[in-house]
Amino acid sequence: MRFFPIAVVLAVSTLAPACASLGEEHFCTLEARSSVQVTVVDAQGNPQRDARVTFTRDGGPEQQALCNGGSAPQQGSCDTWVTEYERPGQFVIKATSADGQRTVQQQVTVTEDECHVHTESVKLVLPG
Repeated sequence: MRFFPIAVVLAVSTLAPACASLGEEHFCTLEARSSVQVTVVDAQGNPQRDARVTFTRDGGPEQQALCNGGSAPQQGSCDTWVTEYERPGQFVIKATSADGQRTVQQQVTVTEDECHVHTESVKLVLPG
């Protein structure tokens, strides 16, 4: 049996992936997960694809959410929106109807583990 010097063992263990757990191997995936996924409906449950969805994280500046599947904010035909990717924190999500007359907001906390955020799903119901 061959023994490695303790310095080599310690050096290798500090270079192990951040997602490796003691006693079991755990590897992170390369996917990027959205922090919050948002759907907007009216009081009857009908999708409101033309809503304007914005958010703040940890009290920061208001930002426009991205249409899920798109690379830039857009208005119009969006089934779901997403906030930032892989960012934990306290989010305030706000949806405004296309005519600007109805608004709803909800606060949600996004947590993370050693690999990814735990995506929170939010359904906002615009008042009738």
